[in-house]
Amino acid sequence: MATPLTNYTVEMEQTGLSGWISYREPLLSLRFAYERMLTSVYIFVPGDGQWAAYCRSSGARNATTRRAEIIQRIANEVRNRHSSTGGVQISDFGIEVLF
Repeated sequence: MATPLTNYTVEMEQTGLSGWISYREPLLSLRFAYERMLTSVYIFVPGDGQWAAYCRSSGARNATTRRAEIIQRIANEVRNRHSSTGGVQISDFGIEVLF
């Protein structure tokens, strides 16, 4: 049985060089656009100032205070899928996973 710390999924829907990343837990679902470049994937994530409003509009009120945790989970999952040795850069505007 999955624990609360591991009971989540990160799925990528690809359309050409871009697509959507869905982060899901039993009681919430969030979606983020991404673009694939030659040496990285860039995931667009609302900044600190917009995060709470984005979560409320997505019906995920319980995620409003968990931005850093959710972003880190997404970054780790995407890095592991593309290059376990690649780097990750997280900013107020998104996540860049380097290959």
